[in-house]
Amino acid sequence: MSFVRSGPKILIIEPSDREQFKSFVKSHFVSEKVNSDAKIFEEIISEMKPSQTLLYLTDYARENIFNIDVRDCIIINESPQNFFMRLINSNMGSLIKYVRKSPRIVIMKVVGNMDSTVSCIAEDFNAIIEPTKTIFSLHSEGTIICFTRGNINKRLEYSDLNSFSIYTEVHFSEVIDVLDHHALKYINRNLDENKWYDLTVKIQDNYDAYKIQYDRLVYIFDQLGVGIVLKEEWGEDGMKFFASNEAYQLVLFTYMTPEAIKKILLALEYMENGERIVNYDLFYKKKKIHWEDVGIKGYADKSDLSRHYRQELYKQLESDEINKLIGMEDYIFATR
Repeated sequence: MSFVRSGPKILIIEPSDREQFKSFVKSHFVSEKVNSDAKIFEEIISEMKPSQTLLYLTDYARENIFNIDVRDCIIINESPQNFFMRLINSNMGSLIKYVRKSPRIVIMKVVGNMDSTVSCIAEDFNAIIEPTKTIFSLHSEGTIICFTRGNINKRLEYSDLNSFSIYTEVHFSEVIDVLDHHALKYINRNLDENKWYDLTVKIQDNYDAYKIQYDRLVYIFDQLGVGIVLKEEWGEDGMKFFASNEAYQLVLFTYMTPEAIKKILLALEYMENGERIVNYDLFYKKKKIHWEDVGIKGYADKSDLSRHYRQELYKQLESDEINKLIGMEDYIFATR
């Protein structure tokens, strides 16, 4: 369960020869053209993955950048370290007259009271709270902490970030280390009426394909960042009189409600073609959460409801993650 990750890395570069520098980058790095619809800095970084680096070309790299021109932006699929190593090893260091890094970005997922969490962390880092829309242009060093309720395992849009962020002079490595180790402390301190749930998921498969069904379920849990699997074991399902069916069960510790988890489970019980390939039962405080508990008016059939929640699940996944899920299901279907 991830609550903290680094944001995009940014280098402000004053090239000695702009066109020659662009030519070098194009021939030595996998780069992406910035979407022409992106007009401001926030829209540009919304397109970036955590592993990428934004190179911003300017004639005055020593000064803060208040108005970023999309035409001066290059996104490369490399870290700043790899960028400089290749530049130096190619004897092309003279292409850069001056370079500096923009403040490093840390993104933290918040569960509970947002304002209280931001204030708590600002106090611990002796930091200042500033509007997110201006914080990036006001500082040329240090660390910026942004907050979101979104899934930090995915690429986040600027609109997913809280309207207020934190600026601190504390080094990036120390900031991300402290937040990574103490994320649960901040979450538990600011939960308000929210709470953690201790849920039991029972997996039943008529073909005894428990390994792939477990892998498939936990893979989706990981991508969504729903919580922590505290325990897993073989158990029995005594739903029938005078009989018990073997089931594999896991205990999930999550901040999501039982109903939210049930929707995910229901989405995974059926394939896209309506074929049911597994039974995922959910229990909270020994009480079973039924599919009718997450029913929607107009969906009287369980398979139709599953199809609806599958489409909702897809909205939270990247295309390669959807393909991996479907690949697992194709394997399950082919082995029956």
